[in-house]
Amino acid sequence: MNRYGPQYWDKYGSYRTPLAFHLSLLVLLRGYFIWAVAALSRRPDLDLMSLFFRTKNDFFIAVAIGAIAILPLAVFCLRRPRDSHLQSERLARVWRFMRWPLVLCAVIDLTWLSIQAAHSHYQFSGLLAGQMVLVLWVTLYLVKSRYLVVFFNDWPEPNDKK
Repeated sequence: MNRYGPQYWDKYGSYRTPLAFHLSLLVLLRGYFIWAVAALSRRPDLDLMSLFFRTKNDFFIAVAIGAIAILPLAVFCLRRPRDSHLQSERLARVWRFMRWPLVLCAVIDLTWLSIQAAHSHYQFSGLLAGQMVLVLWVTLYLVKSRYLVVFFNDWPEPNDKK
């Protein structure tokens, strides 16, 4: 743990969030982001959902797989110094294990993409291939990153208001 010094700390003294972690969340939650962008699109002639998902069932499965990553995202959003020491301890205990739901989500997502490729009789699809490469990168990053081990074991200290 001593390998990462002050240059890796934020203003609260905890480890900074790596950019690749944010990109990993974006890839794992891409169904939700595509849904939000499609809902906010003001062009009715542009059907964004059909560009990324062949059927409604594919969309619902992508959303269900992405739901696994919502809990780590919620705990990550709460990762800042708190006033309550008890609440901070509880969140810190939960945060230590939030890497594994992300790994599970990535593995299930990669499996689902492989099943989709098999059902299309392995006909090449650039979009499907791109998604598979991204999800494979996310899986390898979540499993192999040494910094993520340190990042998930760190939690900001509670504020001491006296």
